[in-house]
Amino acid sequence: MRLRLVLAYLGTAYSGWQIQEKPCPPPTIQGRLEAALHRLTGRQIRIFGSGRTDAGVHAHAQVAHCDVPDARAGQDWRRCLNALLPDDIRVLGAFPALPDFHARKDACCKTYVYQFWQEHAFIPPALTPFVWSCGPLDVAAMLAALPCLQGEHDFASLQNAGTDIDGTVRRISHLELETMPQQSFYPTHAPLLRLRVTANGFLKQMVRNIAGLVVACGRGKLDAGQIPTILAACDRRALPSPTAPPGGLTLAQVEYPTHRLAIPHDPV
Repeated sequence: MRLRLVLAYLGTAYSGWQIQEKPCPPPTIQGRLEAALHRLTGRQIRIFGSGRTDAGVHAHAQVAHCDVPDARAGQDWRRCLNALLPDDIRVLGAFPALPDFHARKDACCKTYVYQFWQEHAFIPPALTPFVWSCGPLDVAAMLAALPCLQGEHDFASLQNAGTDIDGTVRRISHLELETMPQQSFYPTHAPLLRLRVTANGFLKQMVRNIAGLVVACGRGKLDAGQIPTILAACDRRALPSPTAPPGGLTLAQVEYPTHRLAIPHDPV
């Protein structure tokens, strides 16, 4: 039986989603999940995620699939897996899936959020793992950059090396920078900014490069008018801003066509 899992995790202690084939592999989200599945079933079960989040990147709703023994179909997979997983990885839902459902190939769009902390005086400890402490930013300049990135473009200039793919054209359907309310219980401070990006797919570290680009605009080091030229170059060397740190990034949502989620009626 194929399962569709919805997962949340804090990526700080992990070397990303994907298992690394090394003599002493570092801890990964996939590795922890597969170890828990092995303890439950006595079998080596491979789990496939909708995307390979990098080291230090978090998830609110990562989606994954795996095949489990039919004899265990009635098992409460969410409860059983959560009993074996560390507290920084949680199964939010476990559902029966179509036999050919694929968490990555069936996804029609994904949403990531990236958070910027502007206050120099302090960072609330509860937010520290989830923000880039980048100091004061010109929000108007950042907002001016967003229309240049929205829509369908060749994003090769915003791709870091390391993954073999067929093409670098992607379509950003939603790109928004939100100014968040003051954080409760803390002194008056510069507001937290949240960048929300939805696209039909992402290149390696593309969102972190978008975050680095808009921060460069917010610091006055780049102008929105330069972005079309950067994209047209189709070369990462044309992007002068650094890749933003991983901790500010969270995979927020993965969406699928309704017919690909037709089988599950109740969580298992």
